[in-house]
Amino acid sequence: MNRSLLDGRTKLRASAAVMGAAILAISSSACSAPAKSYETPGSLCGKSISPKLLDPLLPPGKKVSVVARHETEGIRRCRVYVDDKEALSASSEWLRKDTSLLDVASMPFNNVDPGDKMTDDGKFIYSENGAIGEVTCLRPPTSGERVFTSIRVSGGKPSAEALKNLVREYSEKLKNSDHCS
Repeated sequence: MNRSLLDGRTKLRASAAVMGAAILAISSSACSAPAKSYETPGSLCGKSISPKLLDPLLPPGKKVSVVARHETEGIRRCRVYVDDKEALSASSEWLRKDTSLLDVASMPFNNVDPGDKMTDDGKFIYSENGAIGEVTCLRPPTSGERVFTSIRVSGGKPSAEALKNLVREYSEKLKNSDHCS
């Protein structure tokens, strides 16, 4: 046999072996990627929320828990933990009536800034890691206050669009709640 023919076959076999190893490595790493073995909660801070809205923001893991805290009058907060690590925080809070959505966006720990994306109706500001919203309570207790919501991703998966959808739904659920009266 001709030496150049043997060199060509050897190179072809070597290329096939490299390609095969690469395909095997990619497929085995895809199979070993972490998965969610928990059921995504259907509520957030006691309000029914579609798991489809919460699911994209939570990381893979084995167990999930939601812990609600109402330690301060006028503030309701809950945290979602995945494998005992905080993944998401939600809150609703009464603030003075003259407080604007931009004022709330300027507050620390909301993971939003006044320059982040705002919905066309001007009721929600959101980023990759946080979202805030204004709640239009159906039965406000006083004319001197209003309710704002906040959702913050701290250990979950950041997504501006998913946060916008979740804060909108959460704010809507609060409109006729006991926290609004």
